[in-house]
Amino acid sequence: MAPRPIPPEVLKLVRRDLAEGKLTRDEIATKFEISQGKVSNIKAAMMGLYEESPAPAVDSDKKVGDFDWEEWTDWIEQGQELRHKASFSQKQALITLGDGSRPVILFQLGDMHIGSWATDYKILKTITKEIQETDGLYVALMGDLVEMAIKMRSVLEVTSQILPPEQQMRFLESWLEGIWDKVAFSTWCNHAVEREEKMTGISSIKNLLSRKSVYFNGIGHPDIKVGDQVYTIAASHRFRGKSMYDSTFGPKRYGRMEGHDREIMLQADLHDPAVSTYINGGKKKISITSGTLVLNSGYAERYFSLFTFPIFPCIVLRHDRHEAIPFWNLAEAQTYLRG
Repeated sequence: MAPRPIPPEVLKLVRRDLAEGKLTRDEIATKFEISQGKVSNIKAAMMGLYEESPAPAVDSDKKVGDFDWEEWTDWIEQGQELRHKASFSQKQALITLGDGSRPVILFQLGDMHIGSWATDYKILKTITKEIQETDGLYVALMGDLVEMAIKMRSVLEVTSQILPPEQQMRFLESWLEGIWDKVAFSTWCNHAVEREEKMTGISSIKNLLSRKSVYFNGIGHPDIKVGDQVYTIAASHRFRGKSMYDSTFGPKRYGRMEGHDREIMLQADLHDPAVSTYINGGKKKISITSGTLVLNSGYAERYFSLFTFPIFPCIVLRHDRHEAIPFWNLAEAQTYLRG
């Protein structure tokens, strides 16, 4: 229960000390045995920023609220620290791939859309086998791993799922169990993570990926160490900016405007595979956009193209010299390494 109103003689002394400015708010509160918030309110009233409530006409034990923004700030900061401590996602990471004795392959995989009628599951089997059986190969999971058509904006979109959301999640868990040791990092996405967050405030996909791998809930800056070489990468399911003439425009824009120290930019989302190597700021840079396993999408065939490519470019990162070499597919990378 809040204390009674401050007696007039005490109030006068508090105002005097505040006017002199020799004592801090906390010292004045301790001196007169009143709350810090009350001292703040008296000071605000003296400055004309706050109107003090008059003493009640009836003598009672009415509760009087006491809100001190500095006390609340302390509490908020504690909550922020706890929230950060509990989070599994990150913005930067140093990731060591391989034992340093040979090059590695960083294989970019996203937009599988597990659970959709339009996804090619035979190709998924082939890719999974290649990941498991290729030594020195590591995967960057770039989002939209499941379909998760839960936005309720179209009956056709919702019924385009061969698996309901729960089974999509179980499918993804089972699939990941076979490749976790090959996952370098993973990212957010719009189909699974954002859609779940918009509908429920949380994401089961984010929770799964972030607990088992380095996970970026936005644009991520992983530094990949191979032997003595460190390759700076910017990775996101989607970068801001699009161009009908260049599918790598978004990641290129990010490298030029924000990620000045990044040499490799990776993106998914567009379902339109592209590889660009170029010089920017005197440095050789690579931007890659990956393809998709959705090969029979009525939406894409109406509004974009009749042609869809299940192409997932990869990069060979050398251990003995600083050289990143992009390839259109895993077979080309393997041929290079054998040669």
